[in-house]
Amino acid sequence: MPEGPSRRTAPEGESPRATARMDRWPMEEADIAAWTDVYFKKTRKAVERFGDIEATYAVFMRRPVISAPRLAIEWLRQIARNRDTSFEIDLRYAEGKWVGAGEPLLYVTGRLSHLADLETLLLQKLGPTCLAAYNAYSMCAELPKTAFLAMDARHCAGAEMAEAMAYAASVGSERARRKVAAVGFIGNATDATAHY
Repeated sequence: MPEGPSRRTAPEGESPRATARMDRWPMEEADIAAWTDVYFKKTRKAVERFGDIEATYAVFMRRPVISAPRLAIEWLRQIARNRDTSFEIDLRYAEGKWVGAGEPLLYVTGRLSHLADLETLLLQKLGPTCLAAYNAYSMCAELPKTAFLAMDARHCAGAEMAEAMAYAASVGSERARRKVAAVGFIGNATDATAHY
């Protein structure tokens, strides 16, 4: 397994730069290794050396949230395909459902050697969307007659975050529509996230 971030071919006259600057979500093994907690990489190496096992992760948040797992699950499934393995994902709370603090949002089962180094990135992909969906729901439920425009793109740290926040706003808004007949979010700032 490569230890450093992957390298891209640079345009003529420019030096190559590492993707460790996180201009996209890690998909390549070297990028996953560069962005995951070191102790999870060591766990993976220990398991590979001393014996792999099937493991089940209970994935939870420490505070109440609204379930917004789609982007995280899509990423996890793509990584499984890249690694020629499979993960069983048992989603306990459908998208848009309220999840209590400490309640498992989902269970992920697979070979520990394939799961150990993904925990950091999975939580980074899942936590912010669930919390932002909770915040969007709260805003819409508190002001049910107000039409909101998602202007988050200019406040995000890159396109990855902008997509995550637009998705989360749509999940929270839809819950508010169902629960309190709120108007909710009616549009957003970018064409790239308009489908949410």
